[in-house]
Amino acid sequence: MSWWALDSVLKEAAQYVEYYRVQEPVACPRCGQPLLNGPPSQQATRYCPWGHFRYPEDYDPETMAGM
Repeated sequence: MSWWALDSVLKEAAQYVEYYRVQEPVACPRCGQPLLNGPPSQQATRYCPWGHFRYPEDYDPETMAGM
């Protein structure tokens, strides 16, 4: 593997990190259950059915965003 190939692998990995950082979670990062939409009065809120997580209140992209 050349240095240029390694450089392109690192740049691609950085692009993946940035892509997943801006995506909204579809599952609870703590237990893996799919997130449910909030009530009509709070449609922007998504929550774990087991009460482990609420998006966006509990979401930290620095620690929870990823592949």
